[in-house]
Amino acid sequence: MPGRPSRRGTALLAGGVTVVLVAAVAIGVGVSQGEPSAPSTSASPTVVAAPTPTPTPTPEAVPAPPSPEALAGLPLAFYDAVIPALLDGADVTPENAWAVATPTAPLVALYASPAADAVPVATLSSTVPTLNLPAATAVWGSREGADGGMLLVSTPSRNATPGDGGVPAAPSATFGWVRAADVSVVGAASSVVVDTAASTLSIVGPDGVASASEAVRLGTPDDPTPSATATYMQANYVDRSIGYTQGNPIALTGAHSSLLPEYGGNSALTAIHFYPDPTGASHGCVRASAAMTAALAALPVGTAITFT
Repeated sequence: MPGRPSRRGTALLAGGVTVVLVAAVAIGVGVSQGEPSAPSTSASPTVVAAPTPTPTPTPEAVPAPPSPEALAGLPLAFYDAVIPALLDGADVTPENAWAVATPTAPLVALYASPAADAVPVATLSSTVPTLNLPAATAVWGSREGADGGMLLVSTPSRNATPGDGGVPAAPSATFGWVRAADVSVVGAASSVVVDTAASTLSIVGPDGVASASEAVRLGTPDDPTPSATATYMQANYVDRSIGYTQGNPIALTGAHSSLLPEYGGNSALTAIHFYPDPTGASHGCVRASAAMTAALAALPVGTAITFT
């Protein structure tokens, strides 16, 4: 602000002061008239449209369960059976689901497709025939749908025999689809891997870390151990009539020889067992130590097994 005017200046400029004051008043009026008005508080609220709800998709339908009469008329998938309609590695690509499925009825239907109009092609039993032990199988895939959807599982049967139609080899393992509503499913903490190139057997977890591993003896080119095969632990039992196992557990897999139609009166099913001679080759089975057969016997029936 300007300094306080002297008395002399006031006398000399008395007339001018009046003019200045009037001008100042005029300026003040001009400034007052030019000020912006206060913002309005009565604006209409913004209306936000409610989101359109996303419709819930209808679950894929699953095949209807067969009647008891139809179920009883189907072939039983067990280790000596050959059921052409069952699937193999050329039909499906199995991926370890780290899960074990147990039938919830004495017989459950197996399908060659998860489609709603699929018809059953075989049955899977809740017990292992001739051994009379509880059965379970490995899960290798799934399709979401009604009633839990469908699960791709291992079977103990073949879909062809080596030599049929002049074809020397046959798939070692087969698969089928089951209704998830027909089985109970639990997670698996371990899987068995037989590396046929390295001649090793390992028990591994989902992280790939082995809890047990050792060198094993395998078959020959004429009596080969299965390779590039996904299957499962069909049973674990002791058979003292087989002297060379010396009372150690036998782990019966679901895989068969790809070249032998039979061996020792059975369908050339592959087992993992003890053998006293640490050298030499087998007829396709996996010869392991007593400690490893004990470790395998501690795994749940239905544990996934992969032959690489």
